[in-house]
Amino acid sequence: MKHSETLAERAYRQIKLMLLHDELVAGQKLRYQDIAEKLGMSQTPVILALSRLENEGLVGSEANKGYAVPELDLEEARELYELRVLLEGFLAAKAAKRISQADLAGLRELLDAHRSVQGGVYCRERLWCDARIHLAIAKTSGRKTGAMYLRQLFDRIYLRYRIDGLAPGRIDEAVEQHEELFQALAAHDSARAKKIMVRHVKAGQKHMLQGIQHMVDERNRARLWA
Repeated sequence: MKHSETLAERAYRQIKLMLLHDELVAGQKLRYQDIAEKLGMSQTPVILALSRLENEGLVGSEANKGYAVPELDLEEARELYELRVLLEGFLAAKAAKRISQADLAGLRELLDAHRSVQGGVYCRERLWCDARIHLAIAKTSGRKTGAMYLRQLFDRIYLRYRIDGLAPGRIDEAVEQHEELFQALAAHDSARAKKIMVRHVKAGQKHMLQGIQHMVDERNRARLWA
């Protein structure tokens, strides 16, 4: 039993990495037989991992159809970002009160990593660097439950979003807002840190919703001329 749990945990982590690296993408059907073969294990731990991922909202299943990665639609994306606004504003304010010089140094490294990602498009690597910045701030807040919930929100948003829909214009805007946030945290200004974080997350929501709407429109146009 212990061995099966270890394999299931490994399968769970590997499938999440496959989502992160676009080896599995939104809208794709998941054959647990193929995943088990790719991971070099039996089907049982893969099925257990997929069941866990379904409970977390990262995959879905239908009777007689198996598992698939559900696409992030407009309403769900809007709701997830509304939760982020509330949670991250709270966490940023708490982080500003207790952030240390060591925390700031670590955060600066993450900001530099985000800025240094090459290319003029908002690639998956840049998106994940952004998440690491936000999760680091959440950890600094000292609110462990809040940080855990934020990580779950990021999983549901970033692992299911098709990155090709995100406008490249978000890159410079995000870098500038990150820097403003860093300065507010360094000054231990809770009110300003919260205000900037809320504005930053809302700007991200706007771009992501526009990207999803664009993909929906493109799909509808393709159906029209099919």
